[in-house]
Amino acid sequence: MAPSSHRTLLRLILLITLASSQGGEAIAQDPALTGMATLQGRNLRLLVPPAEKERPELARLAIQLDQAIGEMAPRVPVELSSPITVVVEPDYVAQGRHAGEIGEAVRGRQADLHLVHHPDDLPAYRYALAGVLLDRAGITGKLPPYVAHGAALWLSRDWYGKPYPGWLPLLATARVLPAAEEILAREAPRDGSTLLSTPVAATVVDRLAGSTLKEKLAPLPTAARVGEILASVRPGTAAPSVPPRSKPEPFLKGVSLAMLNSLDGGYHAPSVERQLDAFAKLGVDAVSLMPFAFQRGESRPELRFLNRGPASETDIGLIHAARAARARGMRVLWKPHIWVAGASWPGEIAMTSEADWAAWWKSYRRYVLHHALLARWAGADLFCAGVELSKTLGREAEWRDLIAAVRLFYPGPVTYAANWYGDLETVRFWDRLDFLGVDAYFPLADKPGAGRADLERGARLVSERLARASRRFGKPVLLTEVGFAAKREAWLEPHIEGGAYSEEDQAAAYEALFAALDHRPWLAGTFLWKAFSTPGARGWEKADFRFQGRKAEEVIQRYYRGESRR
Repeated sequence: MAPSSHRTLLRLILLITLASSQGGEAIAQDPALTGMATLQGRNLRLLVPPAEKERPELARLAIQLDQAIGEMAPRVPVELSSPITVVVEPDYVAQGRHAGEIGEAVRGRQADLHLVHHPDDLPAYRYALAGVLLDRAGITGKLPPYVAHGAALWLSRDWYGKPYPGWLPLLATARVLPAAEEILAREAPRDGSTLLSTPVAATVVDRLAGSTLKEKLAPLPTAARVGEILASVRPGTAAPSVPPRSKPEPFLKGVSLAMLNSLDGGYHAPSVERQLDAFAKLGVDAVSLMPFAFQRGESRPELRFLNRGPASETDIGLIHAARAARARGMRVLWKPHIWVAGASWPGEIAMTSEADWAAWWKSYRRYVLHHALLARWAGADLFCAGVELSKTLGREAEWRDLIAAVRLFYPGPVTYAANWYGDLETVRFWDRLDFLGVDAYFPLADKPGAGRADLERGARLVSERLARASRRFGKPVLLTEVGFAAKREAWLEPHIEGGAYSEEDQAAAYEALFAALDHRPWLAGTFLWKAFSTPGARGWEKADFRFQGRKAEEVIQRYYRGESRR
């Protein structure tokens, strides 16, 4: 920064900084916020830790937010009887404790908003401020949820990297515009995506008569009027019918980074950065991030997003983990999963009627495209359009259509994670993808008592099978998951954890497979299953898939720090 610019910012700080004790007095009800320093503007009171009150970027943030409030308030309109109070939290764990939820900026108990500062998230802060203005005007409680979101975005305008009107042609082409009834519903659908629906709702608000929100939303539009607006949205340019071949990339030395489902240990927590640092010491240069949707049964068509609370894979948690990985030079595979209730698993998902299949694809499409847009925003390097959905693979037309829609939102390489058991050779849409993805739990022996020579022979057969698939489909193979549990004879049923504990057998299985795979030209990389988002996190039992702190860790380190691709 030039010296003159620095002096200008310091003068601005002096103009808007009050004594830190004043900030404490203003919200003395909450001991956690007592003593915070205040950056004060006409419309805004920004509370920051006293040690950070002279940071130029926070002074700039205070000015930007104060100006945003001044620009948006007349368009509601609303008169502010007191400034909007915004707290800058040190991290998302502190935000969750003080506000009860996490996000770019969320409502709080003793302050209007709590945010964790990142320079790329200014549009999200403006959007959250718009929501506060709606509350101050007494409008929010009268509106359906999607309309309230749309009204806030109409005020703030920018949405995940572009002005909201720019998303409309993509959403229309991808056929994920919400119905008029959904926009006007008093409860958002369980499989609804605020990420996809809010730009649409903002467009509806924009096209209503009036120049302010109070004029536009009194009374609420009818379903017929909303339907007319939605029908006028024109699709954009479709994705190319044949995607370009992926460019050669360095071998991906990856780890499947599973989220620990807690406020203190999730993707959003500072502990994920310590875990990424531990990975780097092993030679890891890639991680997969794995959000989940919930399905009540394998034949139940509706999905439910699991991104609502801090103990699940929230959107901001995924963004934070991706940013932390990329800051360390690591690449990111974005890999949405489905969790099926009971003892079932995604490979059993199959509907019993065409009506249910249509409903399932609609729900799944929203889920996947929600994450395709999010992966784009977070700068993910690869995207996975599905994981082990074996009984859906016969619906080839739906898969091709979904992959084309993914490419509308996500510009990078796309894969599908086939089940090891038989999907690899039966997928009929590999030509639309960049990698042959496979969750590679191939047995290395078919009966107990296998010795080292047996494991080496079994591993060679696995490697040869993968090489044949690569030649047949003309694509590199990416092991989207590969791993062995720390159990006796882990090589017999690698997809199952639990049983008699054995670090030695886990390490021996890895040793045999890595020797056979080497870093061959047809192999794009491997993602080890698995490690958690917090170092030292415990699995559900001792003989689980964790490798950190076990003998397998040394084997993995040798493989990942070994020779480069030949």
